[in-house]
Amino acid sequence: MNEQDRDNRISDPDSPVPEQSRSVYSDAYYRSAPQSGRTSYGYSPARGYPQQDGGHRYPGQMGLRGILTLCIVCILMASAVGVGGMYVLSRSRPAYDAGTSAASDFYARARASQPADDMPLAIQKPGAGAQPMTAEQIYPMACRQVVGVSTSEAVQNVFGQVISTGVAGSGVILSQDGYIVTNYHVIERSYNTGQPISAVTCDGASYPAQVVGVESESDLAVLKIEAPDLEPAALGDSDMLTVGQTVYAVGNPLGELTYTMTSGIVSALDRRIAISEDMAVNMLQFDAAVNSGNSGGPLYNAYGQVVGIVTAKYSAGGTEGLGFAIPIADACYIANELITRGYVPGKAYLGLRLTNVSPSAARYFGMVTGAYVNDVVEGSCAAGAGLRRGDIITAVNGAAVRNSDDMVSQVRQYRAGDSAELTVYRDGAYIDVTVVFDEALPAPTGAPLPPGR
Repeated sequence: MNEQDRDNRISDPDSPVPEQSRSVYSDAYYRSAPQSGRTSYGYSPARGYPQQDGGHRYPGQMGLRGILTLCIVCILMASAVGVGGMYVLSRSRPAYDAGTSAASDFYARARASQPADDMPLAIQKPGAGAQPMTAEQIYPMACRQVVGVSTSEAVQNVFGQVISTGVAGSGVILSQDGYIVTNYHVIERSYNTGQPISAVTCDGASYPAQVVGVESESDLAVLKIEAPDLEPAALGDSDMLTVGQTVYAVGNPLGELTYTMTSGIVSALDRRIAISEDMAVNMLQFDAAVNSGNSGGPLYNAYGQVVGIVTAKYSAGGTEGLGFAIPIADACYIANELITRGYVPGKAYLGLRLTNVSPSAARYFGMVTGAYVNDVVEGSCAAGAGLRRGDIITAVNGAAVRNSDDMVSQVRQYRAGDSAELTVYRDGAYIDVTVVFDEALPAPTGAPLPPGR
């Protein structure tokens, strides 16, 4: 299952799962395009549910603490003008999560079978006798290959004042004809609200950017601009990296300090970094300084080749020098698919809308803990296998499913056409159901937002 198989979390009076027991998430989900009776969904922003704190708070009612908090938030937001976000990991959410790596495993398997001959982008190994470059040699080259990625989105505070006129990140030129890779989260809001996106080159020229495709599970997006004399970056072989090698990051930290270069070493390989509650991406770790605005920018090796796309940093009290980048081997595979197809093919699609059965709800209603089926998409493999509303999925091929997040992680391990045996609790008994996964398809660009979540 990918984002398509997540519950929209719209209140359902017929569901036995209490509304307050359902999970609330802050990340984005995508649903499939219409096919074989499926329903199309677009991006769905997070929606919180009322707190059950014993007191009754009505819409529009705010206590003194809430007012003070709101004022502080407004002040902080007003100071954060024009800077794109970076996944900032803190002690409150573990950065390293080896248990939710299924999406990364999918990419590793898929890129091994991608034909190299007919793909627009290719990994290059240093030529025979190639000598490492100095930082002074890499920097002017990198400036010609890195762009600033910005939007014209206007954000207003509660008083109607415009507090942000753009979101800035970084990107890497992939080809002479204008393909650029960046992080999905840099363009996420503008992409889903139809706001203009632009790329700014080192000479200060700004070009409108078209979104070619996005892959939210890997936090990558490919843009296209029409501009003369572009210099594409050489893509190195991130599989050849070893801990201790020198790397350089070039980007636009804070959205203002354009074309900043920092250096460091590769600190670790194959870190499974949890960028949301149910999603982890395989990344390499480095210690060059990066900040918001570096997102989507390149990480160069000593031969002037891009070996990673900067995405996240770990920030906590007394902790610095922990940056993370998506290996270019994965990014190149994804970019090739987005350029040639517009989406990453082969992902498994189940066709369920799920919510959680929390331990407390399970005790109260005499249910089991698992992923509760709120709805089955007509024409999907789940419908064909006989799954139905009210089922609770407790395992996939023997692997326990405690909630809908577990289900997402489990199904991401499979490709379209694979089969799996689901253990389902129904009418007081456990049954086994075999499904053959459909292929996940992208939502159409500009799909209308569904009401609620």
